[in-house]
Amino acid sequence: MREMKPTCDPNGVYSVKRVCAELGISYKTLRKYRKSGYIKPLNPGNVYRPKYSGQSIIDCWHVLCTL
Repeated sequence: MREMKPTCDPNGVYSVKRVCAELGISYKTLRKYRKSGYIKPLNPGNVYRPKYSGQSIIDCWHVLCTL
């Protein structure tokens, strides 16, 4: 995970690939974080192409940095 705060737009919508790049993690780690409740997709019904808000990426980063 990156030590620097993600630079994404809080109002933006991001794909799994972009979320992983912003947080500096793999897609398997993102899946683990989603199952643990650290980050939630905007479209939870679509398990094949989840999208995430920029604010949820930033919130996830804050939570994981304080652990």
